[in-house]
Amino acid sequence: MGKTLRKAPLLQNENNDLYCIDILYKSLQEFHIPEYLCSVGEYAEEAICLEKSGSDWIVYGGERGLKHDLRPYEDCRDACLDVLSRLSETTDEEKRIRQFFDHFIVPSTGTEESKPRVHAAFR
Repeated sequence: MGKTLRKAPLLQNENNDLYCIDILYKSLQEFHIPEYLCSVGEYAEEAICLEKSGSDWIVYGGERGLKHDLRPYEDCRDACLDVLSRLSETTDEEKRIRQFFDHFIVPSTGTEESKPRVHAAFR
């Protein structure tokens, strides 16, 4: 099922995947979305799952032992945003959650040299 919220590091390093996962859980907590609806790293029944597969991240819904609506992502940030989108009940809620998530992570500009950076630290 869902994992326990870990305290996010104050600074992102070159490998920001763990930081993105921390912000994902912080977002779930902030918007009162039950953590059991999200599983990171493994399949979970009746949950939106996020797993690392080779160099990609995959997001899917777990139901009846199968992975449904599987989508691969090169970037953990994009995968986390998909998870949040799937767990949002309305478009307005999705927008608010995305703004909260992006408050902590600045999206990359799309070039290889540009990496997501911290926009704000936890207070």
